[in-house]
Amino acid sequence: MAQSADYSAFGRPGGGAGREDHHGAESGPNVRTISRVEVLTAALPFRFSFGHALASRASSTNVFVKLTLDDGSFGLGEGVPREYVTGETVDSSVVALGERFAPALIGRHLRRPGDVPELIGEVTNRAASSDGVVEGATRCALELALLDAAGKAFGLPVSHWLTGRTASRVRYTLVIPFSSPRRLAAIASLGRAAGIVHVKVKVGDDIDADLAALRLLRRVFGPKVDIRVDANCAWTADQALDAIERMRVYRISGVEQPVPGQDLNGLRRVTAGTKELIIVDESVRTVDEARELAATGACDAFNIRVSKCGGLLNSHRIAQVAAAAGMPCVVGAQVGESVILSMAGRHLAAAIGARYVEGSAGRILLKNDLSRDRVLPGRGGWARVPEGPGLGMRVNEDALRKDGQLRHVVEASSTEKEPAI
Repeated sequence: MAQSADYSAFGRPGGGAGREDHHGAESGPNVRTISRVEVLTAALPFRFSFGHALASRASSTNVFVKLTLDDGSFGLGEGVPREYVTGETVDSSVVALGERFAPALIGRHLRRPGDVPELIGEVTNRAASSDGVVEGATRCALELALLDAAGKAFGLPVSHWLTGRTASRVRYTLVIPFSSPRRLAAIASLGRAAGIVHVKVKVGDDIDADLAALRLLRRVFGPKVDIRVDANCAWTADQALDAIERMRVYRISGVEQPVPGQDLNGLRRVTAGTKELIIVDESVRTVDEARELAATGACDAFNIRVSKCGGLLNSHRIAQVAAAAGMPCVVGAQVGESVILSMAGRHLAAAIGARYVEGSAGRILLKNDLSRDRVLPGRGGWARVPEGPGLGMRVNEDALRKDGQLRHVVEASSTEKEPAI
């Protein structure tokens, strides 16, 4: 369900990063005004099909937002609408951004870093859908664009608006889709050669095939590598308990989303009946959902995906719910994210000390990641967290405009304009 949010604590001493005097930004004389918001969509083709229990795809159509300030500086944001996750489609997200969210930002001022979270909260609450749709991807695209632009304007990384420790690097998981035995063996061998220590494999299609996959992975990686499984809502509670018991011989560390997202009773049964870490993904999209899951003991951990959860600030609030309950977090990824969401997830993972980190597949999965920089993790899955202003990455905007479609333009001193292309 749609919910209001209180963002006032972020970026304030004692509640947010507590770094308002960084570079003297808080007292800077320059006032930035939001003058233009563009909404684009782009289909990003994959190098290979990626399948799991809920979907299989060979490309991802993502929504992008470019937010420009009156001094010409700009930020880029991204969302990945998936109807089975948040109820959004690409078209519904584009309409919401162009007709509700973007107009609410035009002409608004950024005087100091502390203004940014409050503005995000005000606009997203005011423009929220009246029909209860979560609109996580829509909010995310807008929020990331604003944080990226504000970070560049004030000379701050987006981590300034996140609380907690900030690590200099994070370690990524190798995520393996449904695969033939031959392909699985090849992926596993490459992962072992790269020094990967965290592996997640998609399961739920066929228990015998799942067991064979785990047997192969354990044989290739050996006894020390952490292997967990992701069922993507494939099982009932009884099926999950049976499958987990049969998988236990392969020493799996955790099971992600064993039952459908809204089956909280089933989740509680599985969590109570297993020793493995039960991680929820489709069940947790909002802060309210996180609070209910934590309060009822329905799971052991959250998988927080920035697009699904409505952006960095809301994702961080969900992580705070987990921390208060003594629960670890996974920072996950939507299949087909470009470098924009990948870097947002990396900043979040570093800020919250995530147990597992997923994503940043870059050109391993995407034919064009839109990045001008190398963002792939290195040996062992390690990757450095960007230190530059905003999200800290360089996007190939020419490639985005070449492959994408401009859907809405909203400018100051004008009503919404028809796209120029």
